[in-house]
Amino acid sequence: MSGLPPATEPAASPAVRFALIGCGAISTQHIEAMAAVEGAVLVAVESSSTERARAAGERWGVPWTTDLDELLNRDDVDAVAICTPSGSHAGIALAALRHGKHVVVEKPLALSMADAEAVIAEGRRADRLVATISQRRFEPIMEAVRAAVADNAFGRIALIIGEGLYHRPQSYYDSAAWRGTRAMDGGVLMNQAIHMVDLVRWIGGPVASVAARVATIGHAMEAEDTATVSLRFANGALGSIVATTCAEPGFDQELRVYGDLGHARIVGQQALEWSLAPGTDVSIPAGQSGPGAAATPEAQLAPATWGTDATGHIRQYADIVAAIRTGRAPAVTGEDGRNAVEIVVAAVEASDTGRTVTLRTPAG
Repeated sequence: MSGLPPATEPAASPAVRFALIGCGAISTQHIEAMAAVEGAVLVAVESSSTERARAAGERWGVPWTTDLDELLNRDDVDAVAICTPSGSHAGIALAALRHGKHVVVEKPLALSMADAEAVIAEGRRADRLVATISQRRFEPIMEAVRAAVADNAFGRIALIIGEGLYHRPQSYYDSAAWRGTRAMDGGVLMNQAIHMVDLVRWIGGPVASVAARVATIGHAMEAEDTATVSLRFANGALGSIVATTCAEPGFDQELRVYGDLGHARIVGQQALEWSLAPGTDVSIPAGQSGPGAAATPEAQLAPATWGTDATGHIRQYADIVAAIRTGRAPAVTGEDGRNAVEIVVAAVEASDTGRTVTLRTPAG
């Protein structure tokens, strides 16, 4: 995809016809987003499970299949949403791009840098959109934090801290063979905390180096369930990401940004602290200040899956549909997905080797 976004979208733009690949828990958020966004339409679903494929097809009134090639060969599919286990994301994305489809990949884009780069390169070759789901970027409070940092409203940034203190019982990891494995799940950083990894980099800028410790403490699983990550940003600021799935009963994600002239503390989607440098003014979105604040849903949504409903996906799908229709890049690109994966891969390497890892593309 190339070019700058036009001032307005053409009035007669055709609908973007989506197919869903993978009918597990997160697929509901994707389908609800498609249903809520003007210009998006679901035309088919696919799953390796006959039961899940049939159930999703019947629920949403679309054809279903267990044959990925059959789905990708459909002429009425413009784009696919990939909601399969994480380790299969890159391979399916490559296949879809080679069939001329745009791809929307539920986080993470891939589990390795080589796979992430391959997907990005194939997207460029095929001239098709590659988007990674990072729906928290579309929360008004997170947009305000990023704007405040860009406007120097906190002064010179010294420290950015992201915390993802989740709880997953052993039954969660036992519910599917892929969960908790390195090859298909990737661990707490790649599976749960990737959203916080992405936010910290999106707000703080390129990361130059990573040090970390990861461990498996509270579950019988292969990948890590607990991690502490130390970042040095290219601009000299420091960062920290702390994540675990052992924190009963589970807590709202927290982001803290500290500068020499101000700071912010965001818990969930609420700004519990917001102090700006004199003479600056980046306002907190209405309804998102104080301990009683809460975001207003934009549609009647299904119950949340592990703490998330479709609100953020709706916002991101609106951007994706507009990007496909106009030929511009999406707000969250394949490169953005690659950048988050790079930090996680570096963190695991740093823990395994005991050394600080310098990132290959700190300015990218």
